Amino acid sequence: MRTFLVLLILVGAALGFGYPWAATHLIGYSLGMLQVYNQATGYHTIEKQLSPADAPVQVLVDIRVVGGTSLANGGNLLAITVVRDGQTVLAKPLTFLDATLTDKSAQTNERVYREDAGLITDIKGGTYSFAVQPGDEKGIYIQSVNVLLRGRALNTIEVVQALGFLLMAAGLAGFIIAVRRDRRLEEWGDRSMMAGQDRDDGN
Repeated sequence: MRTFLVLLILVGAALGFGYPWAATHLIGYSLGMLQVYNQATGYHTIEKQLSPADAPVQVLVDIRVVGGTSLANGGNLLAITVVRDGQTVLAKPLTFLDATLTDKSAQTNERVYREDAGLITDIKGGTYSFAVQPGDEKGIYIQSVNVLLRGRALNTIEVVQALGFLLMAAGLAGFIIAVRRDRRLEEWGDRSMMAGQDRDDGN
């Protein structure tokens, strides 16, 4: 029983933590990196040719900031817009509250955080424009902003991740209950044995 519960916890961890990480880092292939901001030139729009064979395309945004900068203020730090033939195919504010730290430099005291901006599922052959603009969050010292594109990406399905957390919780709860039950059985067995010994001594 305990083995089953441990397996349940491991499966839950794989779905809850491993699956989102694999979907972001391992699935698909790189379509390139577009630098949409640096301190010297400011914000600018970058164009990229995409093919239907690349769908779905995952859009990731990397920001390089001064190491002491806190991103946990909850405001919209950036906003990304992707346009094709005058039509917006992706628009999203970015808070970076759930961003992943991907690089840390002790020499320059800079850090790179990565945010998943979402998927472009309906890819039509042509030129796509990628633009990033500053949001309403102030006091963040951004050194550069890059947009990374991954073709044939796997979407991180929130239902799968939630199921993973549920399995982990169920497995952990079951394991704790099993341990406590076994302890009670051992204590009951010890008391029964002591009672039997007392009766034997009385005879």
